[in-house]
Amino acid sequence: MATKADAFTLVKAGRLIDANGGPPIDRGAVLIRDGKIARVGAQNDVAAPEGAAVETYDYPQMTLMPGMVDAHTHHNGFGDGRRGDDLVKLPDEVLTLQSARNARMSLFTGVTTIRENGPKNETSLRLRDAINQGITVGPRMVLNGRAVAIIGGHMSYFGIESTGPVEARAHVRQLIKEGADYIKITATGGSTKTSFPLLPSFNVDELMAITDEAHKFGKLTATHCTSTQGIVNSLDAGVDMIIHCIFKEPDGSENFRQDLAERLGEQGTFVNPTLHVSRSGIWALERKKAERGLTPAEQVSLDEGYRDFDVRLEDSRRMIEMGLKVITGSDSSWSDYPLGNTPYETECLAMAGYSPMQALQSVTRNSAASIGMDDRVGTLEPGKEADLIVVDGNPAEDVNALWNIAEVFFAGKKVDRGSDQSVAGIRQRPPGG
Repeated sequence: MATKADAFTLVKAGRLIDANGGPPIDRGAVLIRDGKIARVGAQNDVAAPEGAAVETYDYPQMTLMPGMVDAHTHHNGFGDGRRGDDLVKLPDEVLTLQSARNARMSLFTGVTTIRENGPKNETSLRLRDAINQGITVGPRMVLNGRAVAIIGGHMSYFGIESTGPVEARAHVRQLIKEGADYIKITATGGSTKTSFPLLPSFNVDELMAITDEAHKFGKLTATHCTSTQGIVNSLDAGVDMIIHCIFKEPDGSENFRQDLAERLGEQGTFVNPTLHVSRSGIWALERKKAERGLTPAEQVSLDEGYRDFDVRLEDSRRMIEMGLKVITGSDSSWSDYPLGNTPYETECLAMAGYSPMQALQSVTRNSAASIGMDDRVGTLEPGKEADLIVVDGNPAEDVNALWNIAEVFFAGKKVDRGSDQSVAGIRQRPPGG
């Protein structure tokens, strides 16, 4: 029998999705104690011990599910189209404040765990400190500190510029010393002005040194790859996740490599395709076109954007059909993709071939596994963190229901998200929407 000092929280709903892949449970419930899940199941089977104090929340017309896990965020960003080359010019203090604002938007829209993919200096580390100390609110944060790049390579303005295996190993150790949870590597160029997106950056021996050193300390690795050779090199080095995973040859031609896709499956490598960040750029140009027209160069960019997006969807469809571990990582707030809009990436994966339940798992159980957090979050199971969201609708039938977040519970506590109007204002609208 429980004592009066034992306090529990009981959250009930008309439908419960535990994200393990089984069908939703009608009239489900989660019992919470000390911020952890104590019991999960049908309401008739879930109750606090006799004599315990219980705070009860009931949502009879809604769905209860795990909080979303976004495996790829940039909390320094604004999502207003500015390049990282310009973002880095802002003082660390401004970027930390912007990161705090983004963290609130992440949490308020149902993302309870994120993995950061390349902030400036120690901005994300200090933000996490502030969240842990209760100074501000935000999701659980898995951090890389800074990206590891070559001199002048993608994100080198934020990252550590490494040359040679010895220096690369030293920089991994430095990042771990500073508090990094995993190591982000830019294996090709990207949007950085001084980089070459169609060419690999690090040599394989350098990549292997970084990965080996990270794994020695039990840290996962992820590589930014916007060309085929970057994928090859990353697989040779044994990385744990490939981000973007764009199949492009040095001349820019598209060429989906079945052999490399098979290697991704054989090696168990996670794939984070980041589809909506491209679509958000298309939306920005479409809005500009409707408002004041496009220059010839901008029209070319828009046409290329549509073509690239279609190719990326098709490549993702092939990888999904092969059973590869394709997960949700939004890449927001990069480019024109503001934070607080993670469901758009999950929607794109459904467009690429995932069933609604598979798409749902891509932003819960599977994304948690991809960042090494599946022992704590991603599913509703006893012993895990009580990070829950209440959804108005059934996301197991329509992933767009993920936009209808009615409540967020973080570590067992209901989050004060402010007015419905302010939360609704976070959503990025498509052209004409």
